[in-house]
Amino acid sequence: MGNRAVYCLKEEGKETHFYAHYGANSLSPLLRLWQAMEIQKQLQEKQSLAHIFEHLDYDGGYQEERLPDGDMFFAGIETGEVGAYENAYAKGSQLEMWITLDVEENQCILEYNPNCPWYHTMGSYSIDIDKGLENVRQLFKYGEKHGITDFNELLAVYQNSTGLAEKLEDARASMRLSEYLDSPQAEEQRRRYWEMLEQEEAESRQEEVEQ
Repeated sequence: MGNRAVYCLKEEGKETHFYAHYGANSLSPLLRLWQAMEIQKQLQEKQSLAHIFEHLDYDGGYQEERLPDGDMFFAGIETGEVGAYENAYAKGSQLEMWITLDVEENQCILEYNPNCPWYHTMGSYSIDIDKGLENVRQLFKYGEKHGITDFNELLAVYQNSTGLAEKLEDARASMRLSEYLDSPQAEEQRRRYWEMLEQEEAESRQEEVEQ
């Protein structure tokens, strides 16, 4: 099981799509973009962000010769395959998020798949990329200061600071409520409730007759 997402990177008038098996979260998009931009500055030969994305490993390092797909954060999606991913996102829950990084418009858009019960009420969120990158820089400064290096711990700090943690918990609470309402226990409680109402109505009618 992963946290599967599709990333759409827009730069220089071109869209490039990627699949990320562990990319469905609010921190990875801006973190990976930040890493790619830093690598772009260091490379002797100018490379697009799309090229760098396809060569990022899980540690954010640049692998000139790609490692096996399982060791790379992104896998490129061919143009002709994008429609199949769009269809899978629209109709199922295997893809949990659709993420757009529009470098030209300075927008990072996070879309949570409503077909996933745990994201059903989340909707979508947008942040200016320049502000988001500064948030990531500050997050890692905070992590360095407090000795936090684990990604999931940093993600928790990030989600708390952005308010997403509360929205994610609300979405999960909605999922748990829906699951309960569909459960045999809830059905049994509803049955007992209607039986109680019927008994009260019967007793009320009997009292009226006796009067």
